[in-house]
Amino acid sequence: MLINLCTVVLIMIHGVESVSLNQTQKVLVKQKGKSVSFTCEVKGLASGGFVHWYHKKDGETFKRILYISESGTATTEATGFTAEKKGKSYGIKLNTIRDEQAGMYYCASWEGSHNKKVFGSGTRLYVTGPGNTVESPKVSGYLPSKKYSDKHGKQTMLCHASGTVPYLVKFTWAKKSETEEWTAVPKEDVVEQSYKDKKIVTSMMIVDKNTAENNSYQCTVTIDGITENPQILEMKREDIKTAKGPSPTCPPDSEETMQISGDSEQISSLYVFVYAYGVMIMKNGLYFCVVSIFLLKRKAGRKKDESS
Repeated sequence: MLINLCTVVLIMIHGVESVSLNQTQKVLVKQKGKSVSFTCEVKGLASGGFVHWYHKKDGETFKRILYISESGTATTEATGFTAEKKGKSYGIKLNTIRDEQAGMYYCASWEGSHNKKVFGSGTRLYVTGPGNTVESPKVSGYLPSKKYSDKHGKQTMLCHASGTVPYLVKFTWAKKSETEEWTAVPKEDVVEQSYKDKKIVTSMMIVDKNTAENNSYQCTVTIDGITENPQILEMKREDIKTAKGPSPTCPPDSEETMQISGDSEQISSLYVFVYAYGVMIMKNGLYFCVVSIFLLKRKAGRKKDESS
C-alpha cells in the first residue's frame, strides 16, 4: 500500500510540473537576404509534447510557423523555416530573410493536461536593408535642478533618444571617479520609459543631490544589434572643478561624444515633462476616488433593498 501511495504522489508531482520556455534573444537586427536563428530553452516538457513557433506582425494575429516534437521531428506550416533541435533547445532558422518577416517570434507549448498554452517572452526581428535602415537616434540630456530634490534628497537626470526605433535603443550610465575613470551606475538607479508612437525613449537616473552636484556623468546610447558608432553624452555642471593639465594633442576617438552643462532650470521641456506626469497622477487618483465612492453607494443601496 505504501508503494502505491508513493506512486500516486509521484504521478501528482509530475502532473503539476509546469513547462517553462526561455527566449534569451530579445532583439535581433539582421539584413534582408541573410539568415537568422531563434532559440528557445524548454524545461518541463511533457512526454510526447510539442514546442510550437509563431510569428506575429505588429497589429496582426499569431501565425504558426512549425511545431517540433520531443524527439526532434518537425512539422512545417510556413516556407523558409527549418527546425533546430538540440537537447532542451527547440529553435528555428529562417534561411533567407524578407521584409515582411520582421516582427515578433514566440515559442509556446501546452502545459500539463493541455488546458493552457505557455508562451516564451518573444524575440523581435528587425530587418534592415535598402529603404529600411536603422536611423541613428538624436540624443539630448537634462541635468537636475540645483534647487529642487525630493524628500529623500534625490534628483533625476534625464537622457533622451529620439528619431529611431524605440525597442532597439539601449542606455548605459557611468560616473567619473576621482581617478578620472568611468564606472557603471547600478541598474536599480535607472528607470526607462518609451513613447513608441513618437519614437522617443527616456532613461531617468535617480541620484543623490550632493553626488549629482559634484560629479560628471555619461549617458551612452547604442542600437541593439549594432555595435558601431555609439553616441556618448557627457553631462557635467559648469561649476565642477576639473584638474588642470596640458591640452590634449591627440585626435578625438571615432565615437561621437557630446557635452552639456548647466541645469534643467534652463530647459523648459523638462518642466513640461514633470507637469504632464503630475497631471497624470492626479487624474488617476481622482478616477480611483470617484469609482470607489460609486461602488460604496451601490453596495449601500443593495443592502437597503435587501433589508426592506
